Amino acid sequence: MNQTLLYLSEADVAGAALSLDRLREVVAGAFAAQARGRAQAAPKSVMKIGAGHVFQAKPAVLRDAGLAGMKWFGLVPSAQTSGPSISSIIVLGDMATGTTLAVMGGNWITATRTAAMSAIAAQSLARPESTSIGFIGCGVQAHSHLEALRLVLPQLSHVTAYSRTQASAQRLADAARKLGMSATTASEPRAAVEGLDVIVTTVPEGGTLEFLDTAWLAAGSFTSAVDLARSWKRGTLRDVDLLATDEHEQTRVLAAMGRMSFAGPYDADLAELTTAARPCRTSGDQRTMFVFSGHALADLAAAQVVYETALRDGLGTRLPL
Repeated sequence: MNQTLLYLSEADVAGAALSLDRLREVVAGAFAAQARGRAQAAPKSVMKIGAGHVFQAKPAVLRDAGLAGMKWFGLVPSAQTSGPSISSIIVLGDMATGTTLAVMGGNWITATRTAAMSAIAAQSLARPESTSIGFIGCGVQAHSHLEALRLVLPQLSHVTAYSRTQASAQRLADAARKLGMSATTASEPRAAVEGLDVIVTTVPEGGTLEFLDTAWLAAGSFTSAVDLARSWKRGTLRDVDLLATDEHEQTRVLAAMGRMSFAGPYDADLAELTTAARPCRTSGDQRTMFVFSGHALADLAAAQVVYETALRDGLGTRLPL
């Protein structure tokens, strides 16, 4: 019997119509499975070409689903390409047989699964009554985080946007207004941090380092440092009251590689937050932060649902192995 694999383009992935609520649910489920020993990921393998120019391989397994997967991820400086600076694909395989089941575009999954992880952290670490959100960096991740965080923090009503370019900050502000929110752009980064309830930092690889200070954070604030905290002064990170990451071990490995500035200690990771194994926010004035390192379990959880939806709805193209 001739074997085939399913190829799913970015359009096919979008056609699976995976909602942000459903995505958050399956990603949380993957980290809860990790806590039970039923899912795992190897620390990402990174090949650095130059400033803002890297390639990464990120493998993981979901034992109960019988699936293994890997995301291949490339990042190039925006000045080096006329197209997107980030490109990724996800390979999905049968854990028992080693057979490749599918190859799919990973760009939509990368954008949305990252925001899903921040939203999961926010459910434990942010104040539900939060109303204001600031963005340091206003690219793809800022837009996806705006949508994802509004679902778990429905009282968010005002955006402050700061970016390297006024144009990108204005685009995010315009997107917020279309959602019925008020929005302003900031001329300096402190204005998008100080006094706000939620802060999201997405400074790209190769960008300015350590220009934000946790002393600016308001009492009761929640920060998602999507940029591996590269924009935050490393000496101030432990000044927050509760500091979490996506996985303790991967964060330690990446810090040893020089990819992250702070190895820990962290108070909790996502597996612990999703299973309440470690304490969440316990008072309204705690300053909390989630430091993202990038985790393959989230990619694999999203890829599983996209693959199952594609099989059900006849999406994609069959290719011979």
